[in-house]
Amino acid sequence: MNTRADLMHILDAALQTVTDYPGGAASLAPRVGLTAGILSNKVNPNCSTNHLSLVEANRIMTVTGDHAVLQALASEHGYALVKIENPDQAKGVLHGMLDLGVAEGEFSRELHDALLDGVITDNEMSGLGKAALAYQGTLIGLLRRLRDEHAKTSRNAAGV
Repeated sequence: MNTRADLMHILDAALQTVTDYPGGAASLAPRVGLTAGILSNKVNPNCSTNHLSLVEANRIMTVTGDHAVLQALASEHGYALVKIENPDQAKGVLHGMLDLGVAEGEFSRELHDALLDGVITDNEMSGLGKAALAYQGTLIGLLRRLRDEHAKTSRNAAGV
């Protein structure tokens, strides 16, 4: 998960995403269907004539794999995003439960270590946040597996 956008304004996140891409706007622009100059203007917070559309922002995130714009947008509206990995259907519910136990253990380890000296540092708080989000994402992944299993058993019971 990309946490640099947690306190980053949307336009700053877009600019940084483009400039961080290898080769910058010149390399990224053709991959998202724009010219380098137009893309540079669209992510320039000081440019008032060109603006990045949602479709273009989505294309940029898809090509770069950098979701800082999405994180900044969510943060600006009081939301936190959790990346949910697509559960491996072959693993099934049992592995989902085991994955959840591992994630809970990792959160518990972070919490244990943070509380050892009675002071929670910035780094420890960051680790707790990451572990909690990973735990939440794993729980949602388990719910997906359970929903898939439920759908299969419902279809079988209905004779479909």
